[in-house]
Amino acid sequence: MKTLARLMGFVRPYWWGSLVSVLLILVLTFFRLGPAWFTKLIIDDTLPRPDQPGTTGDFGLAAFYIGCLLGTSALVNVLTAAELYIEQWVGQKVIFDLRAKLYDHLQSQSMSFYDANQTGQLMSRVTNDVNQVQFFLTQGLARLVNTVVTIGIFLTMMLALDWQLTLVSLAVVPLIVFFQLGYSKAFPLYRIASQKSADLNVVIQENVTGIKLVKAFNREPFEAERFNKVNWDIREARMKANVAMAIASPGQDFATYLSAIIIISFGAWRVIDGGLSVGSLAAFYSYVLTMWAPVRWLTFINQMAQQAMASGERVFEILDTKLEVTEKPDAVTLERVQGRVELENVSFAYGKNPPLLRDISVSVEPGKTLALVGPSGSGKTTLINLIPRFYDATAGVVRIDGHDVRDLALEPLRAQIGMVMQETFLFNLTIRENISYGREGASPEQVEAAARAANAHEFIAELEHGYETVTGERGVRLSGGQRQRIAIARAILVDPRILILDEATSSVDNKTDYLIRQALDQLMVGRTTIVIAHRLSTVRRAHQIAVMEQGRITAQGTHEELLHSSVLYQHLNEIQFALQSEGKEPEAALVGVGTNGTGAGSDGGGGGGGGVVNRVNGANGHARSYERDRVAVATTETAKTEVSR
Repeated sequence: MKTLARLMGFVRPYWWGSLVSVLLILVLTFFRLGPAWFTKLIIDDTLPRPDQPGTTGDFGLAAFYIGCLLGTSALVNVLTAAELYIEQWVGQKVIFDLRAKLYDHLQSQSMSFYDANQTGQLMSRVTNDVNQVQFFLTQGLARLVNTVVTIGIFLTMMLALDWQLTLVSLAVVPLIVFFQLGYSKAFPLYRIASQKSADLNVVIQENVTGIKLVKAFNREPFEAERFNKVNWDIREARMKANVAMAIASPGQDFATYLSAIIIISFGAWRVIDGGLSVGSLAAFYSYVLTMWAPVRWLTFINQMAQQAMASGERVFEILDTKLEVTEKPDAVTLERVQGRVELENVSFAYGKNPPLLRDISVSVEPGKTLALVGPSGSGKTTLINLIPRFYDATAGVVRIDGHDVRDLALEPLRAQIGMVMQETFLFNLTIRENISYGREGASPEQVEAAARAANAHEFIAELEHGYETVTGERGVRLSGGQRQRIAIARAILVDPRILILDEATSSVDNKTDYLIRQALDQLMVGRTTIVIAHRLSTVRRAHQIAVMEQGRITAQGTHEELLHSSVLYQHLNEIQFALQSEGKEPEAALVGVGTNGTGAGSDGGGGGGGGVVNRVNGANGHARSYERDRVAVATTETAKTEVSR
């Protein structure tokens, strides 16, 4: 009832439409009395009476009654169509509002919410669950009102015709109630089926997203088995629910037939006894059948209600999820930030898990560049996600221009932060729409200028449809380097004051890497930049470098300073220098800072063989042994793997 009351809250704005619908139902119910009543009049008043020999029928009156019967039936059809339209109009409005509110709530959730919830589950609640609620609100409620009104009015007419026959005909009510109660067994089963449907969405979503991996490892049979297991669970739950329905529905039919037999038997006796006319018996019989029809609808209304309540609970479970990142009522709007970023004693943990960041303190002055280096899993990406408030720090303060980011309005804050991530995401839109995604209303000239600055215009112009080329889902029709340059163009067009780069040149060839780095160099000019660095050139040019290990900053300084103060940074730099000397990469990746654990950064350039470290030592005049180097960098799995090679 609580769930139903909350769903009805969405109907409240359209109360007048609901009122009109109810009034039409009342009018319709009265008009539905007409056909049976005119049938009674035709039989009793216009046909020859067997008990009165010599009487003839009144064909003129019969024609008049038949015309009234046809007119009433036509009017009922017109009013029914009007009532159905208004009913659907209100229902669709309600569902639109419910789905929009659910989607807006999902959009306003922090990233931790998405970390804890599967995509397929969320999709199921926005689509399948809302559809179940829609079916009930657009059809179930109207039928429920119709049932109550019809029973009340028709029962009154039956009592007026013959109260004794009415009481006898109601003898089947306990039997109907018994079979109605059988439907209650289906409620938990429909809830289970609804949950399993969401699980099925998860399997489908993962399978479609990772179809290349599935095919590459020949795991089609395994995925089919996963799918069939969940699909079978849904079948079992629905079959058990349908068994309960299959018992109750024929039971309702039997009760209706039994009622008809009772009416005909007892009614015939009443006619013979002279207490009831033949026309009245015919009208009574018609009223009873008409009344039992909506009573039998209770079966389907109950089924719809059970499914809708189960789905409504799942929808409200999302709507009741509190926002972890919220905007204060008196939030400060920064129209144009200078770009000073400061983290003071910042710690962060996902829920009740151990902290991923511990006591981080670092700052970047406007227009300067901070490079974050360190092994995979050291917390670099987590740290940069705190700046635009994708997450809120669990301790400490993140400031921009001296303002705690928790005191700032979210939209203006994020509008001045540009991000180019390692895993570039493009929408299934045109290239022009993807580039202008962060700046609504950008002119074609501005889009092209941004693409030129990102070294993307040349390959875009070579495409058959140029800037109107649709990129496909997640940009699948473009190469990794092309997607990355479009992402850079998107960031250039936004013209952010603060720029965040998360390994923006990973997994591309040397030529593409060169083009991307040129674009990034232009993008970084005059902007406060925080970059998760894995290129030696980026690290060397940074005004400040922070070395991260196990969620902490263990060293800060310039490239030259860290070569003397940080053992980890020194050895990672030596390994990288050796790879560069061997020509593995024109400007090799900083070992250990990649996210894929391949050794020489995200590009996976290779370790260069077991003699790499010895050659580095010789070049630098150091008499270190191979084992000493291996131990020194053993603080991270990535670096350890590279040195072992």
